[in-house]
Amino acid sequence: MNRPLSVLAVVLLALCIGSAASAAGFGDDILAGMNLGAEEVEALEERLGSNPHDLQARGQLIVYYHAKSFRDAGSRRIHADHVLWMIRNAPDADFLAAPHAKVDPVMNPEGYFAGKFAWNDHLEQEPTDATVVGNAANFFSEFQDREAVIETLQKAKSLDPHNPKWPTLLGHVYLRVASFSRQLDAIAPLPEGLDADSPHLPDGLAGLFEQPRPEGSSTATLALEEFERAYELTGDLERPHLRGSLAKAAFDAERYDDARAYATTMLDDATSGWDQGNQLHHGNLILGRIALLQDDVAQAKYHLLEAGGVSGSPQLNSFGPNMRLAADLLELGERDVVLAYFELCANFWPPDELKDWAALVEAGQTPDFGANLVY
Repeated sequence: MNRPLSVLAVVLLALCIGSAASAAGFGDDILAGMNLGAEEVEALEERLGSNPHDLQARGQLIVYYHAKSFRDAGSRRIHADHVLWMIRNAPDADFLAAPHAKVDPVMNPEGYFAGKFAWNDHLEQEPTDATVVGNAANFFSEFQDREAVIETLQKAKSLDPHNPKWPTLLGHVYLRVASFSRQLDAIAPLPEGLDADSPHLPDGLAGLFEQPRPEGSSTATLALEEFERAYELTGDLERPHLRGSLAKAAFDAERYDDARAYATTMLDDATSGWDQGNQLHHGNLILGRIALLQDDVAQAKYHLLEAGGVSGSPQLNSFGPNMRLAADLLELGERDVVLAYFELCANFWPPDELKDWAALVEAGQTPDFGANLVY
């Protein structure tokens, strides 16, 4: 994979974290597509040959080819063809809200624009089904068509005003927009020797670097308003999962009292469950960053170590710990506490990368934490 494409892959991976679009909620029968063998793929293709409307078979194949699409051009084409069929023929399918139903606009610009035009054909008919509108929003790229994402989610929210799904999704979009410049600088600096107008950038990648970078705090305020609306509409069992987004949005909106209140609640209520590690990790990091704003370095160091002392989570175990507070403390020369944080994080994250970072810190350097500044 060439440099610009590898850069974009990291961007896409980072922005998936915290996104409301996930594989959860799509049955095991569909997600089984991730583990298909060659004979099973052939059998599913034969099923579609006799019954093109077999959405279970098509969904499994979309999942299968999606996993391969980042490495193989042929798989990208087949994946996009299956997605395009579903857009045209079953736009209200729940599966089209899954991340597997997205087509990458950089790796497959032709497939992306075909899907985009198909969704626009549906939207021009003024659909009254919020699911159809929301599925279109899921497909549109925030890099290429950010305004379309926002407009379609707002339309879905107006059609289905009591569903917390839509303000939650809108909140995540606004939150990513608010920190877009920081994310882009941290994860995908423009490749050396190129500018946004360079003819050597793949189709679509130039658009990533040309995206306007709005004032972060004002857009974060929009995110916070959406998350607060979603919180009001959400039942007690699901509310804890929104608090991390509320705390982050409040911090980015410079509403630090609100951010502290949400983060404190995250710590108080993180008693058990798969999300406990996330709540403790990110709640402590928000409190630590607030402490630094108040020049309370000792309190910031305390919260950094508390964030590292969690037992992990599915997300932390896979993508690793957030390094924003660690980077801020390194700027103040606080190397020892950051090294201790690395040691704690090694208990839930494979330590090879942590060892490399530790070597740089011990040498008096600040590592390039990349996407871990955003996770």
